[in-house]
Amino acid sequence: MPEHVQISIDDVLNTPADVLISTANPWLNMSGGVNAAIRERDPSIQDELRACLQKLDKSAVPAGTVVATSAGTLPFTHILHAVAIDPFYDSSVEIVAATMKSAFTQARALSAHSVSMPTLATGYGHLSVEDFGKALVQVMAAPPIIQRLTVVVRSTENADILRRLIEKANRQN
Repeated sequence: MPEHVQISIDDVLNTPADVLISTANPWLNMSGGVNAAIRERDPSIQDELRACLQKLDKSAVPAGTVVATSAGTLPFTHILHAVAIDPFYDSSVEIVAATMKSAFTQARALSAHSVSMPTLATGYGHLSVEDFGKALVQVMAAPPIIQRLTVVVRSTENADILRRLIEKANRQN
């Protein structure tokens, strides 16, 4: 596994990093998954997302969009809300890879050295953890954009899936 990538079994909101990449839906409504947990800890972040939609004069954003907000009272400098699903909660390896690349680029622009994130599009989204891992491997094939990435999962099984995919990609390179 590349030195700059770690797989952790934990709660992503308790994983130290400069920037948190969070799951998001096209309406930027913090109604489920990681975003619901964020809203429970600091409801003001939902107001920032609503203001973003208002400024864009839109009710939703397309898959691949990444919206930056403050981290409110959470222990990060920023939260990047990554929309890796379409309005039907469908996704693909390609959408997740493009969304991650965009989020990593934004994290770097925010001077982040470390990023933590869950597996995008695998909760309410219909993507498997294995497909998320394929997207992660695609993004990792390019030179690192950030110094340290921690992908946080909830089970040993999911951690093992990601580690296997990363190790397989490393052997092929």
